[in-house]
Amino acid sequence: MDSFFLVAKVLFIYAFAAYLLVKKSEFSILYIPVIFFAGQVVSDVSPAFLYYGIVTLIILLQMIRNSSFFRENIWAVLLIIYFLMLLSRSNDLVLIRPYVFSVIWFFSSVPIIAAVYKKYPAEVIYRELSQAALLILILFIMNSMAATVYKFAPAEMYGIKSGILYGYLYAAAFNTLPFAIFIVLNRGINERKGLYLGVAIVAFFLVMLSLRRTVMSLSALAIIINLMTMLTREKAKVLLAGLALLGAIGYFVYSQTDFMSEFKQRVELRKLDDRDLAEEKRFLEYEILYNDMFVYHAYSPWTGYDLFNSSGNYGYGILGDRSLHGDLTSITHSSGLIGLTLYLLMMGTAFLKSFMASKTYQERLIILFCCATFLAYTGSGRYTESAASVLQMLVLMLPVSKQEEVTEEQVYIFKQPEIV
Repeated sequence: MDSFFLVAKVLFIYAFAAYLLVKKSEFSILYIPVIFFAGQVVSDVSPAFLYYGIVTLIILLQMIRNSSFFRENIWAVLLIIYFLMLLSRSNDLVLIRPYVFSVIWFFSSVPIIAAVYKKYPAEVIYRELSQAALLILILFIMNSMAATVYKFAPAEMYGIKSGILYGYLYAAAFNTLPFAIFIVLNRGINERKGLYLGVAIVAFFLVMLSLRRTVMSLSALAIIINLMTMLTREKAKVLLAGLALLGAIGYFVYSQTDFMSEFKQRVELRKLDDRDLAEEKRFLEYEILYNDMFVYHAYSPWTGYDLFNSSGNYGYGILGDRSLHGDLTSITHSSGLIGLTLYLLMMGTAFLKSFMASKTYQERLIILFCCATFLAYTGSGRYTESAASVLQMLVLMLPVSKQEEVTEEQVYIFKQPEIV
């Protein structure tokens, strides 16, 4: 397993980052989620200074090449400045360093993505983004295969110790996958690319065995949204063919593999039937933070308590060392109502830009999918998962890319295949 991690680190982080710097120019921002996801797969990105340095360099080069990027979303820039100011009161910068870099990279990418997308044709952006998403899914499948063969599951997520395993991938690390499945499946359908279709389908079934309920639901939604693009009379034939193919694949997996038996075992391990959603602790966070700030005045409601330091520091430790899970509560605890307001303005501006740029039914479906994922992940957390956060912005802003006349060889996002 160590050999796999070494190869993944060298190829998907450092060699890939060097390739982006040399070959991909402004498109490197589209591929940066691959590096982030690889970091989750290998867990140890040492030497840390090299990892943080090379990713930061990629981001800074994008800022230089798009010097007016801040005009695309000024709230993101203000949020970066505000979070950097809050660092001065942190007691342990080493402890929070990964989260600081993750959110700063995420905030920086929001206006940069919009600036880059406006400069290039939609077909080019779509092709590059689908390739990046494909790499993420391939790495995910390779990691799952290696972890399963070597029976490597250090986190033992939900008590899963056998069958399909995921190595170091845990909890929010899976949040990236619905976006990758969404784009890869779309290109596979539109261009009839067997590799893209196969990788997306395999990744989907692996996700379903993770028992990450939010990720499972959003991955299924990614398939549904792609099918919805074919809900026209002209495309009825393609839709029926697609449904028949999915049905055949589903029946094969059900009848010829151990998927269902393993799925049932994992459901029992997680004891989903015994969990009352209303009793989830993350839904208590809102009341606890309100009392902290406005009843007991434990810390400032405007600037919060301390960046990424919620573990045991809210509700007078009523939930022990459990950290805040929801994005809204986590941001509020870290940076107060000022930080929360800036964050919502940043995200609201991004969604508004995409909506205003959208012209077709298919483009509105992109926004619908991103709205669903944003609401789901905001409730379940975590915005510090940079691979998912940045990839979400890359998908959301697709309607912003330049609409130009295309050749027969080029394909735009959600352009339907010809009926045969």
